[in-house]
Amino acid sequence: MKSKYAAHYSLLIVVLVHFAVLGAVLLARQAAAPVVIELPTIQGMIVSSEPVTKPLEPTPPPPPEQKPVVAPKIPLPKAPASDRAIQQEAQPEPAPPVDNPVKSAEPTSAPVVPPQADASHLNNPAPVYPTQSRRLREQGTVVLEVLVKADGSLGDLRLKTSSGSDRLDEAALRAVKNWHFVPAKRGSESIDFWYELPIEFSLNR
Repeated sequence: MKSKYAAHYSLLIVVLVHFAVLGAVLLARQAAAPVVIELPTIQGMIVSSEPVTKPLEPTPPPPPEQKPVVAPKIPLPKAPASDRAIQQEAQPEPAPPVDNPVKSAEPTSAPVVPPQADASHLNNPAPVYPTQSRRLREQGTVVLEVLVKADGSLGDLRLKTSSGSDRLDEAALRAVKNWHFVPAKRGSESIDFWYELPIEFSLNR
């Protein structure tokens, strides 16, 4: 029994010795390592509590204004009026020409007399009443726009208002194309003139 416990005690002693040696080595290393203490650095800048202002230099007074020297006005002597100047002043200005009283008395625009197509000497034939229109009892009034030239001839012809029947409208246009006219006049002058010419188609005639 003693030999068995003796072996355990010896093993425990050996382990404790190893721990003691390991601890001594660690303590020696910590004691040998130097400790470096770094002091904190403080950075800053100095700011003055009040701004430093530079004293203003006194501005020099403006120079006195120099008034321009005005030369005194000396009245010039008047030259005596010559005889020629007196004669020119005495002559009256010519009066403006008076318009011809005959021209001013004429009217600016004379009334216009419209053309005529029913004068007896013109011998304009009346439109032919279409046979089919008579059979169908078609009747009505065709209104044409006619341009009569200054020489009495037909310048242009247009249909303005229909009678309601194409046959009656065509009959009126065919007839008026061959007509002659008394031209329109402004005063004693013949002029070109547009006017409306009604042509009636009636079964009672």
